[in-house]
Amino acid sequence: MSLEDALSHVGTGPFQWMVLFVCGLANAADAVEILSVGLLGTAAESELNLTAQRTGALNACIFVGMFLGGLLWGLIGDVVGRKRSLVAALAINAVFGGLSAAATSLGQLMVLRLLAGLGVGGSMPVVFALMSEFCPPSTRGKFMAMLASFWMVGSLYSASLGWLVIPRLGWRAFVLVAALPAATAAALLAALVPESPRYLSVMGRGREAGQVLLRAARINGTQLPEDFVIPSFHHRDQDILTHKTSFTTDAVGHAHAGNAAGDTESLLPSYAPAASGGSGSASGGPAAAVPAARRARAWLGAALGRAWGVLTALLSPPLRRQTLALGVGWIGLCGGWYCTVLWVPRYFEERGATGGSVYGQTFAVALANLPGNLASIYLVDRLGRRLTACACMAAACVCALAFAAAPATGPWPLLAACVFNGVSVGGWNSLDMISAELYPTSLRASGFGLLNAVGRVSSFVTTYAAGALLDVALWAPLVVAAALLAAGSVAMLSLPEPAGKPLEDSFCDEDKEQEAHSAHGGGAGGGGGGGLGRSGLTSGASSDDDGAGSGNDRSGHGGAAALLGGAAGGGSRRSSEKVGLLAAAKGQRL
Repeated sequence: MSLEDALSHVGTGPFQWMVLFVCGLANAADAVEILSVGLLGTAAESELNLTAQRTGALNACIFVGMFLGGLLWGLIGDVVGRKRSLVAALAINAVFGGLSAAATSLGQLMVLRLLAGLGVGGSMPVVFALMSEFCPPSTRGKFMAMLASFWMVGSLYSASLGWLVIPRLGWRAFVLVAALPAATAAALLAALVPESPRYLSVMGRGREAGQVLLRAARINGTQLPEDFVIPSFHHRDQDILTHKTSFTTDAVGHAHAGNAAGDTESLLPSYAPAASGGSGSASGGPAAAVPAARRARAWLGAALGRAWGVLTALLSPPLRRQTLALGVGWIGLCGGWYCTVLWVPRYFEERGATGGSVYGQTFAVALANLPGNLASIYLVDRLGRRLTACACMAAACVCALAFAAAPATGPWPLLAACVFNGVSVGGWNSLDMISAELYPTSLRASGFGLLNAVGRVSSFVTTYAAGALLDVALWAPLVVAAALLAAGSVAMLSLPEPAGKPLEDSFCDEDKEQEAHSAHGGGAGGGGGGGLGRSGLTSGASSDDDGAGSGNDRSGHGGAAALLGGAAGGGSRRSSEKVGLLAAAKGQRL
């Protein structure tokens, strides 16, 4: 049974709503930390002697952290798993966001906001990858749009704190309370949400994926077939991502040579369950005898090799066009939106609003997200992700120009800002969705993380530049924002439409053939499977020696990896033989 079929049997119910709530809280926590910066700069202006340029530098610090966090945590999310990386990112966000309340100088505050940004940048790519992988195609669009809509919850929370807390208790209490959503989300995620079954399957952990699906079915009140099996493959794209460059191979051993005594897996931890009778390292095994310095070099080499492999894969012909188009979209939306919204308090202040009026108008702008979110939930499946993003960015471009041209008095500036936020949120929601859906599981968090990082560069540059441009003319940053949004809108038209289509798990054609073979054959696929029934786990050990053998006499190191499932996943002899024949016919490891 394919994973898509299993997700369809699990259905949509209380389990997905629980995941949505926890992931949504994580998304809201990111919004709180980001949007708090604009309010923080205004509130701490007198105490920290902030000019417009210094406030711009403070605003930009969190985006530097988000840039680094997006690159780092996206890679981690694809290697160690969605859940663990997301919990860690949220914890970093909460700790350093809360510590900002103790800052006594602008320099300290900038450093702490940068470190909080490491967590913010890391959670955004992973949270959308995690949510997308729990939903069947029929309801994925609705749930991901609702997940994106939690940004509004965070923006309202942040604006409410600015309105209620800052005038009474000051900015230090404000940033302390602003860190609570991230801490709460980390705790709930660790306690309630399991690892993504799609990630587990791609990493060769089909048995664990089956356990997660059984739990989801039980919570939803549905049933899976008695003998359902989740395919568990050795994906070749993992080899490509890990061992693509020569310096990685030199650092961690001759991975391609199939030398089990010196390969990476003897030095680095494996996240797949060990096979009975296999040669994986255990306590006191080969890894224990490796000097710490060599292990450190292996980790560094593997990390650099993985990063280079991911970048190369994202810019390879199968993915290059969508990566470049999405990159332009992220540059346009991040630059245009943050250049406008983070400076909303200053725009209103320059137009004559003071004190509580600034925070009240900021709250009204945040509340304008509501109709935009409701509309996007409807449009992303009817109109599609691509056209929704295009239309919303174009409308935001027009609104930014209207905001720039609005008279200084009367309701027009507030109206233009509210409409801008209302239409741009549809662009955010659809861009987040399409960025997660267009990449395969093996690259989903990494690809999203790279796009997020590229967008943060745009946010950093435009936010800092806006502080300088405001001293020249109030309308100047808004014209820059409009130009960026127009470019992003056009870029969306070159993307494929993922609405209603199954997610892909690999960018490698050989892996896709392997998955199709398993889905049509109904067996355990690559010699391993997560065989699970309603009555419990099926036997984890194969009765034939073909599955339990090390495979060194067949295809070297790769053969061992391909045949691990025969011992760990309960694959049948017939399905294992099919995979062995398939590998032999192709003349290369799976």
